[in-house]
Amino acid sequence: MPPFSFLKSSRRNSQQMARNDSSVQPAHDAPEKVQRRQSKRDYFRSLLRISSESRTNRRRSSQLAMPEQPTSPINKPLPPPPPPGTETEPVKAPIKLERIMSPIALPDLHKIFSGAPQFFARSEGHHTGAPHPSVAFPWDTNLEIRDLSDHIQIQDEAWGCVTAWPHITVQVSRNAEATKIHHEKCRAHFLPRCRERPNMLSMQGIERGTMGYQAALEIGVADALEIPNEDSDSSPEAISEHRKKFLNGKDGLRPITDSTLIDRLLSVSEVYHEDPLKHRRLNVQLYTEIFTQLLFPPSRVTDSDDPYSLQVQIEALIKVLAAPMVWVDFTLVEWRIRLGQILWGTPTDPEGDEIAINNEVIYEPGTQKYWLLLQILLSCELLVRLDAISMNIDHGLEAPKLSEIHKFDKNATTSVRWSMLLARAWLENIRVEKLDHDAVPEAKPAGWLATLTGGAHTETITKDELAEVRFHGRHQARQLSGLLHFARKMAWPGLDEITTKVSSDGIKITDSIHGTPIGTPLSMSTNRSSSYFSNRRPKVRRGLSLHRNISAIIHPAGWLSNSYISGLILPGEALGHFLISTLLEHDLSAVSRLGEEANLYGGFIYSGRSFWSTACIIGRVLAAKKGATECMGWISSDVVPNGASEGWVDVDVDTDIQDDPDKKGPKPRLWQKQAVERDGDVIGGADISSVLPGDFVLPSDESVQQPLSVILESLDLDLIDSVRDSPTEEDPTPLTDASDMPAIRTYSASMRFMVEIDGEKKKEVNISLSHDVHFVTAHPCVSSPHTEILKSPMSPSFQPLEQTPASQATSPEPPKGHPLHKAFTYTKIPLSSLLSLPASTPFSSLLSSSLSPPSTSRAQSPIPSPFDQTIHSTTHTTSSTIPKVLVIDCTDQTMDLSAFPQRPMPSPHAPHPKRRGFGSDLEALARGVCAERGWNALVSRRGRGCLGCAIREAGALGWRVVLRVA
Repeated sequence: MPPFSFLKSSRRNSQQMARNDSSVQPAHDAPEKVQRRQSKRDYFRSLLRISSESRTNRRRSSQLAMPEQPTSPINKPLPPPPPPGTETEPVKAPIKLERIMSPIALPDLHKIFSGAPQFFARSEGHHTGAPHPSVAFPWDTNLEIRDLSDHIQIQDEAWGCVTAWPHITVQVSRNAEATKIHHEKCRAHFLPRCRERPNMLSMQGIERGTMGYQAALEIGVADALEIPNEDSDSSPEAISEHRKKFLNGKDGLRPITDSTLIDRLLSVSEVYHEDPLKHRRLNVQLYTEIFTQLLFPPSRVTDSDDPYSLQVQIEALIKVLAAPMVWVDFTLVEWRIRLGQILWGTPTDPEGDEIAINNEVIYEPGTQKYWLLLQILLSCELLVRLDAISMNIDHGLEAPKLSEIHKFDKNATTSVRWSMLLARAWLENIRVEKLDHDAVPEAKPAGWLATLTGGAHTETITKDELAEVRFHGRHQARQLSGLLHFARKMAWPGLDEITTKVSSDGIKITDSIHGTPIGTPLSMSTNRSSSYFSNRRPKVRRGLSLHRNISAIIHPAGWLSNSYISGLILPGEALGHFLISTLLEHDLSAVSRLGEEANLYGGFIYSGRSFWSTACIIGRVLAAKKGATECMGWISSDVVPNGASEGWVDVDVDTDIQDDPDKKGPKPRLWQKQAVERDGDVIGGADISSVLPGDFVLPSDESVQQPLSVILESLDLDLIDSVRDSPTEEDPTPLTDASDMPAIRTYSASMRFMVEIDGEKKKEVNISLSHDVHFVTAHPCVSSPHTEILKSPMSPSFQPLEQTPASQATSPEPPKGHPLHKAFTYTKIPLSSLLSLPASTPFSSLLSSSLSPPSTSRAQSPIPSPFDQTIHSTTHTTSSTIPKVLVIDCTDQTMDLSAFPQRPMPSPHAPHPKRRGFGSDLEALARGVCAERGWNALVSRRGRGCLGCAIREAGALGWRVVLRVA
């Protein structure tokens, strides 16, 4: 192998040449260049010489400052020798103190807020409307925690139709056989993404007269706020013209005779109930049935792979059902309630279609009923095919393509989805029966449908085919059982009479057309008597209060009763109206004493009790009193108001609510998804990497209320106008006179309380129920055992706010609850202090920690002012935009907290031995104060939820007041 020494010598030679570069000058360089290069080198050498001298000087100065110590041979200082007689020990490393507080780790945050509800608002997808609010426990796996809810479950099988959301009633959950039947009915089927708003599952909170978190947010986008498009012509003439053109088209609906319509209704119902495999028929057979009897076949091929596929049929049905100004729009609450009126009410409706025959304009009596049944039939055909696809997916067969699903979501409008909900209710609850031809009266003339098919003749005597059918309920026993359940919950005075009628089969569906005697308001062809709602639409109001001035006619064998008994009820508020109407229509004594006109958004006084809709502020306040009951949108109370006699009443309220988040921006609060979740977040929307243990406090649940005794003396109604303005312009008819015109009077409401504070003299307090406010049950929570994580060397004083040294001495264990991030601020004030202030006190003043009543207020207020040591407010500063919350202490410090249930608690759906004891005059007073001042409020009860979680929920809702009750 050749040596590599030549590489070493060449490298050494190159280095030597580089060092001599300064002295060796190229011969060809000019003298000016050489001089310039030399000056640069001299400059850099001077800089290097100065820096080396400075380093040498610093080294010398440091050596002079050091004391003289023995040095080792390697010039390093040695430690001093130990004293004689001592043992040498190894030197330990110094302990480094944690001088900078580290942020909370995400796993620790999960532990701290274990059992704390978290509030969301998420969209369900495209074309689904407003976001869906929800409450969840994402950091908990315990079912006892995840099952906590702020509302009660549906208590009866007959009431399951109140919602389109999947649910399990209490009876099903407790009955094994009922559970088995329920699962058999819930085989693979199509569930349209269409829900009622507000969510009726959340409309009855755990606290009487309240609602849940979901319903509270959805009030701003309630179905009752939907208004028909005022730009379109929706007059009977325009609708009739649209329907004529629609039938004359060759790419949509065929002209269908009444007999064909009835036969197809019978057929689709038979297939739905008697086919054990849920319509497992060939696609070609389904295609032939629909395109030879109901629809014209498509003008072009939309599926080249399978022209007879279910997808082709579904697209054709959706296109027909989405036609504007042809079908009944069940997105409007009015039509969901009037559904039964079209089927069982009087056919003499001026809103029916019209047609000119021999230059004479006549109205077709059965037209509206015909079009409704046709809409039901087409919706049932669509639902049957969607169920077939769902069954194929369940059996592992071919699933629809993603493009087909997107196309369906886009084309299936909200009106089409509500038609599918109607189809499901129809197939599940209605049985169609054809009568004998001999029992059917003849009708003349045939109507405009026959003229379109070329078979009309003015001299022809025809039969009214729709009069040959009767509609019966498949579950009448279930519905009547639910009616008795409702009557018992309401403590109905005529319960024995209703029970006797049910047991003797005295309540059944009757034909209102033939069963209603002539001369009653129901049989008149006036606007008031022929429709549930008036033609003149009232001013838009919030939520369920939209139609508070709308009246209904209560009469035995009326269509309101038939709607409930049949079970044909669409999701929403209609069920509550039907329940109370059925109860009244089959209590002859009640109808005779209350009258036939009813305001189902108000209340009535009957037989020593008062009954109120939850849409009425009186009902929501009286529900807090002990002894009140609530069921399906109605509240029963033993408080009989003064100033009004037995009968129906209407209550005048102001809808202007202070700090209403639905009125602040261009859109309701629910559409502000990020704000809802940020203002209710456990860390207030802060960055988790910057959250420190010192950012949290634990709100104290110690009562700041002095011993307080409250007694409700009376509920007073003051008449505003002698006769309420009629919702429609109506003139007396030959069968009625002016004296028979029903009228419901309008009142203003106030409550009178006797209040005694700390044994002092009783004072009278008058509260005006002048604002239409709402109350929400604060969501239950389970206290976390891991709050000790927040204690650290830098924050050893982590303890509840407002905790006095005396309370620390008497309670060795800290109170349970969840911490509150510094982004949330609040002021806690006892109810007695609030009563000492006038109702006109600005809300911002109440949030001030330095609040004190003016001297004039002390003299005028009936309540002495206990402001010393009672108002507590958070003192930390924060840049958060979450509004400050007012916590009103409605507890009593003399109560023994050991009597309250300890956590973890079972689900609130489980029966609780002390639940019936909830409620008091004190709580009714607190709600009355909110109604007087225009405050929506959360009702947070000790033993069910902590104060910190209630304040966070108030932030999510955008509300400003929390009522803390015992």
